[in-house]
Amino acid sequence: MMDMNKILSRAIQNKPASRRPSQAAGFDPSRLVRMGFNENPYGMSPKVLEVIRSSADGANNYPDFGAGALKKAIADFYQLTPDCVLTGSGSSAMIDMLGMTFLNEGDEVLLCMPTFAAFIDMAYVNGAVPVIVPVTEDQRYDLDGLRRAVTDKTKLVIICNPNNPTGTYRSSEEIFDFIESLPETVVTAVDEAYIEFAEADDCKTMVPYLQRFSRPVVILKTFSKYYAMAGVRVGYALSTPEIIAEMNKCPAAWNLSLMGQAAAIAALDDQQFFSECKEKIVHSRHRLTEEMQNLGCTVYPSQTNFIYFSSPVEPTLLKQKMQDEFGIMIGAYEMSRVSIGLPAWNHAFLDALAAIIDDCTK
Repeated sequence: MMDMNKILSRAIQNKPASRRPSQAAGFDPSRLVRMGFNENPYGMSPKVLEVIRSSADGANNYPDFGAGALKKAIADFYQLTPDCVLTGSGSSAMIDMLGMTFLNEGDEVLLCMPTFAAFIDMAYVNGAVPVIVPVTEDQRYDLDGLRRAVTDKTKLVIICNPNNPTGTYRSSEEIFDFIESLPETVVTAVDEAYIEFAEADDCKTMVPYLQRFSRPVVILKTFSKYYAMAGVRVGYALSTPEIIAEMNKCPAAWNLSLMGQAAAIAALDDQQFFSECKEKIVHSRHRLTEEMQNLGCTVYPSQTNFIYFSSPVEPTLLKQKMQDEFGIMIGAYEMSRVSIGLPAWNHAFLDALAAIIDDCTK
């Protein structure tokens, strides 16, 4: 048998195996209640669906590789210029381009854990070293801990706000002050995949701060969550024109599909639909939080479309019982995570949670 290490890059040799394996043959996720991937259960708006259908007629042609119309739509939405916008196939593409643009072998990437695992992958693939700082006791990003962990090898700092999987946040002013305290050679990436679900007055996007930063900052965003386009794969990054120009050199910057570009433009133009969906999700978030606390769970305040909690049942066991006995998918980390679903799903989850806790604590 061939020694694979003779042909693999050092970065891939050092990288752990992917934690996102393909679904097993015969596995039918449509038979399960999907409360494990933080998807928007209300789906895309009718306007977006219609645009996808109509744009598919031209799918035999290549898209605008520069995604000019979409970049202009995003720039107009945030009152920026198009040269401040980078697009790609989901925020995962933005993360890949972040690593390709800034990381050299041996550089350190600072982040708190638990958080979105793609950032760990990005560090390994680029030969960098992930430096982990645990979240605080109340499951928030530990900005003070990150600041203390900075060394002369630190190149990139990751802040997920609100954080996945904990759902907690740091205020925009806290994040601004933290970034300004870093060395000028350190790049900060702020992942705002869930910011649109926030309702706290001080949980706001960092976009208005872009012109105030004296340090390099990249804001990562996606159409997967709030805009319910997880299967369409559209993400984008916002920064200064100088930084975006460098990130735009990456190959992933030009492979956004025709349908994805059209759908994202339509989504930005249909804010009323998504605002109504947010109201339903936030209402369900409050109700689920209260009911889960009544069942004896510790629930961490969320500003997202999911809830992070601890229960009397070990997270991996709870996840397995939910799926095997009740057909409900949830997430398992150091604690458990459940996505906000449709009202009927939420009822089913609460009933299942009560039954499992009762069965496991007899």
